[in-house]
Amino acid sequence: MRISYASILADDIVALSGFYRDTLGLPEIVDDATDIFRGLDTGSGTILAFSAHAVYGLLNIDDRRNTSGTKQYITFELDSDAEIERVTQLAVDNGATLIKSPYMTIYNSYQVVLADPEDNIFRLNHAHK
Repeated sequence: MRISYASILADDIVALSGFYRDTLGLPEIVDDATDIFRGLDTGSGTILAFSAHAVYGLLNIDDRRNTSGTKQYITFELDSDAEIERVTQLAVDNGATLIKSPYMTIYNSYQVVLADPEDNIFRLNHAHK
């Protein structure tokens, strides 16, 4: 089993997918783009997906549209501590908000917590093995 899509419901799928594309260097899956969907190839077999609010109705989850609070977040694994520093600065330059500066976790990973331009939480991580 694998995760096929990690999906984010977005106010502006073009802008938000562009943020992640430009920040993480992920190529857009152009053939799959529609007016309610954009996808980025993570290179791991999982598509980072962005869906417009029309998807609430398509999935029959309209009653969950305005729930508050962070319910999930995505962690992106990077290759080095230096890459964490570089991508963190790029993310902030591209409109992210720094939530927690880079730190060593109890799991011996170098990690930073950010919010994207639509206030979705995500982490950048480098596991020290």
